[in-house]
This record gives sequence, structure tokens and C-alpha cells, in this order.
Amino acid sequence: MRKLAILGSTGSIGTSALEVAAAFPDRLEVTALAAGRNRELLREQCRRFRPALVSVGQEADARWLAGELGPEIEVQWGLEGLEACALRSGADTVLASIVGAAGLSSTEAALRAGRRVCVANKESLVVGGGLLRKALAVGGGELLPVDSEHAALHQLLAGRDPASVRELRLTASGGPFREWPLDRIRAATVEEALNHPTWKMGPKITVDSATLMNKGLEVIEASVLFGLGPEQVGVTVHPQSQVHAMVDFRDGSYQLQVCANDMKLPIQYALLFPDCLPGPVPPYDWEQARAWSFEPPDLARFPCLALAFEALRLGGTAPALLNAANEEAVAAFLSRAIGFWDIQALNAEVLARIPPEQAGELAQVLDADRRARACAQDWIRRRAGN
Repeated sequence: MRKLAILGSTGSIGTSALEVAAAFPDRLEVTALAAGRNRELLREQCRRFRPALVSVGQEADARWLAGELGPEIEVQWGLEGLEACALRSGADTVLASIVGAAGLSSTEAALRAGRRVCVANKESLVVGGGLLRKALAVGGGELLPVDSEHAALHQLLAGRDPASVRELRLTASGGPFREWPLDRIRAATVEEALNHPTWKMGPKITVDSATLMNKGLEVIEASVLFGLGPEQVGVTVHPQSQVHAMVDFRDGSYQLQVCANDMKLPIQYALLFPDCLPGPVPPYDWEQARAWSFEPPDLARFPCLALAFEALRLGGTAPALLNAANEEAVAAFLSRAIGFWDIQALNAEVLARIPPEQAGELAQVLDADRRARACAQDWIRRRAGN
């Protein structure tokens, strides 16, 4: 029986993870849940799964939740609450799905404590990949990916000699603007950016998919997870989202991982690894006629992907700078303070203005994050003043 803490339980990954947990009650026991502001949904999750410990973002919500749940469930809040869920709830498995850089410290603490950490928060790996690898070495636990593409790569590479791999290739749906001309992309609205053709996700990651920054972050994530340089990670646009990743081996062969585009599959893979069991997602139906297409990404129309490769090549704190700038840019776009094309312009500006440094300690990474956000916010203010 694995004891599970879900950090980010009210988001799309967290709710899917609870569906997986409900499908395997003899294998997964939920001991802790952490969320941000959706206290009503968290309350209902607590009433169903009865965790020992829960956490919310704000103290006022923690007081409200404690009154709703009674004394049997301990209620915490803030960053300390996240770490408590990871370390003090009795969990041996932590699903890290807090959106953005906010999940880094709790993910690092869980790895340092020797937990199995299933990472759905790609920003933690992007911002502090080196720190997480160091924490993994110290704690002796496990680091398993939950992103569908990286879970696919993990399956394809299991038991393989790393020297046999020439290249990893992630697939991208291309987002809602894949076939749009550049002038139309530049003028895209919030509503258009949130209209993803394949996946149902939260607003931030959906906008990242429209800019292809999400795929750029996944390129950095793949480099961290599998120890490869930027020249060994590629991206192919595959609108049908059925092939999730490919591996090019040095003998000239390719292997592909195929499954339905349902996040419960990679979540189940990470939580139950190495066991492979029937779960809540139906088997792939090969009796249905299908056509797949593949094409290279257009970096002129999606420059955020090129910026991610640049940050990976620069190394050090450059990925943290880019991630922080992008979080600020997407938030400003969603609030209609800036336009869609301003997202890439802001990201490029921050990456150009702040020189990257070595990222040996958490404090250095967090300082790079802080400086990038300040630079981005200044850019947004200046843009609004024009």
C-alpha cells in the first residue's frame, strides 16, 4: 500500500490523480492533500478521502477549512503547509503538481527525505533541476515524471543503456494557433489562446501550449530527467496527440510510445511503477481508422520554443529566469494587461537583460526567480504606460 500526498489536489492533475487513487483503493491511500484557493473543492476531497493532513494557500482559508472538517484532519497553510504534507503526513509517495515555481521547495524537501516524487510540476525541474538531482542523490528516493511525454520517454528508456540513445523527441499538439498566419497569432485574444484543440488544462498551461512555451519547458525538463544536452532533445508537432514521445537509437531505429490522450495514464504509471495494471482509462482502440501527421515546429511563429532551447544552452539560472518571466507574462496576458505577442517579447527581454549565474543553491535559484519577476513586472508597467 502506497501512502500518497497530492500537492495541488484541486487542479486538473490533482483531480485526475484522485480518480486513479479511487480506482486502486488496495494500493493507494491518500494521506495528505494540498491546494491553493479552491477551498470548497478541497473540503469535498477531504470528506471523500479522509487524509490525515491538508494545506491551503492562505491562513484565512485554513481557519475556514478547519471549521468545516473538524479536529480529525490537521489543517496547515502556506509553504510550511506544503512541506508538512510532503514530510509529516506519513506519505511515501508525493505527487508534485503545484503550478509554477511555488512547488520547488516542497518537491526538493520530499526528494531529500527519500520519498518517491512524481513530478507533474515541470517548473520545479526547469527552475531547480540541478538542485532536485542533488536532493535525489542525498535522499536516495525516486523521481518519476508525470507529464505524458516524459512518462512516455521513461517507458521507452527503461532498462536501456544511455549510450544507445542518440536523441529524444517530444511531440507537441501545436496548440490552437498551429495553422494560423503570423499576423493573426500576434493579435490572438485570451479566449482564442484558451481554446486548446486536444487537452483540457488550467489557463496558465493552456496559454503556454498556445505559445509552445509549454513544450520548451518540457525540453528543459527532459534534459534534467534524462541527463541529455540540448542537441539531444527535439520537438515534433503531432496534432493528434496520440504519439507522446519518440526515442532515436544509435542503430538508426526509432521507438514510439502511443496511448490515449488522458492524463490518468501517466499519473497511474508514476504512482504504481513498476506495476502495469488495468485502470480507469480504456485500452487503445486499434479497430478505429486513424491518420497521424508529423511536422517540424515553426520557430518564427512560436519563438518561445526557441527561447527555451537558448535558456537550456545557457544553463545555470537561465531556465529559472525564463520560467519566472513567462509566469509573469502569462498572468499579465490573462488579465489583459498585455497582448499575446508581448509574451515572447517579455521573455526575450528578461533573458537578454539578466546574465545567468551558477545555480548551486536554492537561494541562488530563488534570487534569480525574484530578479526576473521584478524585471518582467517593470516591463509590463512600462508597456501599460505606452
